[in-house]
Amino acid sequence: MKQDLANGVHLTVLPTTQFKTVSVLVTFCSPARLATLTTRSLLADLLETSSAAYPTQTALAAVLSNMYGANFNTNVTKMGTLAQFQFALTLPNGRYLEGQPNLLADGFHFLNEVMTNPLVQTTNGVTGFDQATFDRQKENLALALRAISEDKMLYARLQAQRLHFGDTMAAYPSAGRLSDVAALTPQSVYAEYQRILAEDEVFIYVLGDVDASDVVTMLDPLDLTDRPSASRQITRPSEVPEGVTSQVEHQPLTQAKLDLIYQLPIQYGNHEYFSAQVFNGLFGGTPLSLLFTNVREKQSLAYYANSGINFFNQTLLVQAGIDGEKAVLVQQIIGEQLSDLANGHFSEERLQQVKETLINQREAAQDAPRLVVGTELLGDLTAIPMTVTDWVTGINAVTIQDVAEVAKKTVLATSYVLSNAEATRVQQSDI
Repeated sequence: MKQDLANGVHLTVLPTTQFKTVSVLVTFCSPARLATLTTRSLLADLLETSSAAYPTQTALAAVLSNMYGANFNTNVTKMGTLAQFQFALTLPNGRYLEGQPNLLADGFHFLNEVMTNPLVQTTNGVTGFDQATFDRQKENLALALRAISEDKMLYARLQAQRLHFGDTMAAYPSAGRLSDVAALTPQSVYAEYQRILAEDEVFIYVLGDVDASDVVTMLDPLDLTDRPSASRQITRPSEVPEGVTSQVEHQPLTQAKLDLIYQLPIQYGNHEYFSAQVFNGLFGGTPLSLLFTNVREKQSLAYYANSGINFFNQTLLVQAGIDGEKAVLVQQIIGEQLSDLANGHFSEERLQQVKETLINQREAAQDAPRLVVGTELLGDLTAIPMTVTDWVTGINAVTIQDVAEVAKKTVLATSYVLSNAEATRVQQSDI
């Protein structure tokens, strides 16, 4: 059941007896802006850990415990040109608990409280988040962003993205930029909170054994007013790279990292979408892939090697853990695997095995409520609904030639190497 509660406020109820829980996802969507990326990240931390009625994490955890161990979290994500701010609540279905017929209503009351009544204070007529809570979460965010440099796999990926996308929204993690944290104030973050509530397009999903009319009644206190719909042009424009942008960085580490970003001009849901999924499974997206079997297993050139497609940024990312002095060789071998796919040099048997793997993964996702809801949200944002049957049919129809055509469109744009300073130095002109 789909219903608009107001202009730009969309409710989808997904009745099912498959789960003994009820999952609620409230997603606020707006065009992504680098200027507010870090602000929204800190806001998510504040709203996840406190509210006016539950001013401490202990108090908030206690109310969740009283709802039979309900789970609540906030999240900020990016999807191409779109930013999402999410509230997620999962709780047991009161229909299956003796004497708890109002548990779902309690859950919506809790959700309304944390969404619309934050822990704030007013000083000299200006409202902002509670100072002590704000300072604590601000420091936690700064610590988390500083820690990125210690996770070398993540650090390398983000450096490659900076090299590829420049100083734009696509280059940064959803957690934001460390350089922005110091300037954040309780008042500036509260102002962004108010803007989100008043202006962002809202998508609400309720999955479980529920009655749609009851859900509408329980959501009434949220009082979300009319707002414009967000731009649905989610995909970033694809640009043909002029040569390969390369960088080598040296740090004291035991395992070098090679990150390659390819331009892949295929959008979500278009006629080549399923072909691209199978291509990625064959290239580096599954244990049956050429990167895994040839680069990692047969030639022992990588500790790990995998690939993944971002259809909304129209890029394919390859990540490999390698010996630093072998960076040029590894990149050459990876290029050979891509050439093999472009020339159709792989067996029908491997193609079918990869298809089966992808289909099994998609079917298994139907057992995870959050993934079921996420798929529904994706369909609404892209205006391309896709059922499991659609997926299976699309994957099964892919041929060797289809995969080859996708491989031919995959063009290397960015190469980044993070290597030990004592390893053989690789000149940027070589990669």
